[in-house]
Amino acid sequence: MPTIDKEVIVRPMTIGDIDATFFIDHEIRKAGKAITYENLTTERIFTIDRHVGRSAKPVSYVDLIKGDISELLGFSFVAEVEGHVHGFILGGIEHVGETATKVGVIRIVGVHPEYQRKSIATSLVNAICEKYQSKGIKKIKIDIDQRDKQLLSFVEHMGFNVGHLIDYSKTI
Repeated sequence: MPTIDKEVIVRPMTIGDIDATFFIDHEIRKAGKAITYENLTTERIFTIDRHVGRSAKPVSYVDLIKGDISELLGFSFVAEVEGHVHGFILGGIEHVGETATKVGVIRIVGVHPEYQRKSIATSLVNAICEKYQSKGIKKIKIDIDQRDKQLLSFVEHMGFNVGHLIDYSKTI
């Protein structure tokens, strides 16, 4: 996998990074590269209310967020190249099973199309894995559409294996 000549800095996401995160997500979709996250967008994860704050001047996405996002920010990272955010990963914790075992979840990974295949996503996944490990979480999961061959290949490369649960769904 090729790398970037410039240094990639991975750091915890702050509220000030949200607009850049949304921009990257929109660029990925515009390029037609979001198979897995067709219906899961940064707007849904951050619970954006598009009916709030309609004004003539540009509004930050931060102004449209409903609810507390502190836990989401606590398990999310961005990747910067020359001071600009070009990638992000949003995570969280779920409690699974009768014993309420904590499991780290990667909700969405996004890298600007011009910066893909340059080890940015690898750096982001490594950062979130270290965060989960520091919190004593031993299992991490990510849901992927089986049609998303590029993302499947990436997560397998990162050491993820197919889990034992199968997701069944029905459209009604």
